[in-house]
Amino acid sequence: MGWSGEGMSEPQISDLVLTDEHATVGVDDSIVEGTKRLIDLPGGVLIVLGEDDSVRGVLGTKQILSAVAEGRDLSSSTCGEHMELDVMQVKMDEKIADVLPVINERKPQAVVAVDADGAFSGYFSPNDYRQAMSKIDTMPAIRALE
Repeated sequence: MGWSGEGMSEPQISDLVLTDEHATVGVDDSIVEGTKRLIDLPGGVLIVLGEDDSVRGVLGTKQILSAVAEGRDLSSSTCGEHMELDVMQVKMDEKIADVLPVINERKPQAVVAVDADGAFSGYFSPNDYRQAMSKIDTMPAIRALE
């Protein structure tokens, strides 16, 4: 029971909805600017982008609260100075079944999807992870491997 000849294709990262649960911010944007964007995203994160739309890091409530606790000037401190760097990048055309074991082993702070040029394409949230698990759980060949 493989995928070939059955009319089913193996689910890819591009089959997930990765355009929600995040906002983007520039590496030089202030913590104040980042906070304004994050307030509208309960449980979400900020993806910190460089000028070429490459992912530089992520910023969540923990990093913002750390900046506050350190007494930083939040209007001059930048998102780039406080972002978390442990970000795993996956390509949109990668197979979900290939990516999930790597995520489980590495346990990065965040997972983002990028296009063929390395530009940011979406945030792979914990909810997306659960959705990805359910997509491969429905594939007979994956179940047969367990």
